[in-house]
Amino acid sequence: MIKLRVKYVPPEALDRSALQGTTALREGKEYVALELFSQSDGNTLFRVEYNESEDSALFDSRAFTITSHNLPPTWRYFQHSSGSFSLCPEPWSQPGFWEAYYERESHARKVYEAEKQKIVKST
Repeated sequence: MIKLRVKYVPPEALDRSALQGTTALREGKEYVALELFSQSDGNTLFRVEYNESEDSALFDSRAFTITSHNLPPTWRYFQHSSGSFSLCPEPWSQPGFWEAYYERESHARKVYEAEKQKIVKST
């Protein structure tokens, strides 16, 4: 399967700030990484859906073990003006997309779901 998969297994010595928000994750559970976001400060984050009824979110990559190294075919590289970069589907990189998604605008939700399904179903 062509998708990046990660398992939530936070190391004992992990900086507490890297665990921010991870109470929503289940230890030992494998997640499909929907996006990789590398911040200009050096931190790398994975976007995962932590609960089917909830939104996706970005979590520190240090809290995960990679279980599949394959990248989805729909991912593209996007350089941000801040020096950060993303590997994600092109529609997700459009200005204002994530704001519209988190404000639950129907168009953004449809685009998100369509691109997510391409990642999940990629073979």
